Amino acid sequence: MHRFRFDWRWLLLIGLIAILANARSLPWFVTALALGGMGGYLLALAWRALGASGGWGSSTARRVTYWRGQRIETSGPPRRFRPRTWDELAPILVYALGGLALVLAALAVTIRALQPSLWS
Repeated sequence: MHRFRFDWRWLLLIGLIAILANARSLPWFVTALALGGMGGYLLALAWRALGASGGWGSSTARRVTYWRGQRIETSGPPRRFRPRTWDELAPILVYALGGLALVLAALAVTIRALQPSLWS
């Protein structure tokens, strides 16, 4: 029988849905922080899945290992998974577009809340 695995990201999703359902009764900054935090998290997931600093190109960094007290530098294949096809790129795009939409929604909530004080 498989062991039960708890994924804490479901709690984040449930919390975001609860905050959005009660957005009218909560202060605007709670909604903006929840949207911006979740959007930032999704953008970080997309960035990490894309390969972080390496992007699409091959890395010029060398892998360093030590064997019997000697330093050995090798230029092997990159350690990170790099998407090469549209099937591999699709989840990254979903993360990135979802994160961007949530960050822009947080920006819209903030601008709408501060708009009366900006014009007076």
